[in-house]
Amino acid sequence: MASPQARRKQGYGFIVQVDSRTELVIAVEIAKRLGVSPQRVNVLAGGPGFPKPLGKLGRSAVWRWSTIERWARETGRLPAAGTPD
Repeated sequence: MASPQARRKQGYGFIVQVDSRTELVIAVEIAKRLGVSPQRVNVLAGGPGFPKPLGKLGRSAVWRWSTIERWARETGRLPAAGTPD
């Protein structure tokens, strides 16, 4: 897996790695990983069932990627873990 610095150079959104297991992401990064627009992420975030953000980083809401990934798999927005894409 590429480092956060390498991802940023590849055009990914803002990522903060707190430790080896905790990756914090903003809506732009969630959008890229889920293949939707940042606007769609904001709509989803305002609806029922979407994980609550941990807080704010500047003006951007911040989520733990593992929480978003779990939600996305449970709702069919990402393939279930261990299944082919």
